Amino acid sequence: MRVGALLGLAGLCSVPASGQGLGLGAKAGVNIATERFEGADGSPSLDPRIGAVVGVFAIVPLLSWLDLQPEALYAMKGARIDLQGARSSVWIDYLEVPVLARISRKRGTIRYFVVAGPSIGVRLRARSRTKFRDSIEEVDIGDDLERLDAGMAAGGGVELGSIMLDARYTLGFTDIDKDTTDDVKVTNRALSITAGFRF
Repeated sequence: MRVGALLGLAGLCSVPASGQGLGLGAKAGVNIATERFEGADGSPSLDPRIGAVVGVFAIVPLLSWLDLQPEALYAMKGARIDLQGARSSVWIDYLEVPVLARISRKRGTIRYFVVAGPSIGVRLRARSRTKFRDSIEEVDIGDDLERLDAGMAAGGGVELGSIMLDARYTLGFTDIDKDTTDDVKVTNRALSITAGFRF
């Protein structure tokens, strides 16, 4: 009798979870990235680097209104600057792993959601590119930068059936410059706009 009651209770508890279901998907879009210099006198005015962001995500149901959304993204970051006729660019590519809390609400056929949570980036490659007149110089700067970048991501979007549209801002907390001989702190910033498909 007790066994039957426990099995019945387990079956009732499993209905909501299976009804919501684990969601998997893929996404791609554009990263509008730049870097912030803190503690420098006359900090340079930087232009954004516009690159790609692409990856996969999962949506893990927790409550009727709350999900967990872990992701794995290839994200292009960096910045550009023009100085005395020379155009310099810093290109830093990361494997980013945001783990986001997702709050959603459905109205009609559209589901609206907001997300927020920590994000860890693992640097895959880094290089600088300087163009002066007809001369171009590219340098690997991986040894000058920290391997990991910790930050926070927040944003929101909509779901239209299986299609997901998302915009978010990622704020880096880590000083990515390994040089500790000065008081300058360099951190990443990025606005990401993506479209995704939920399987």
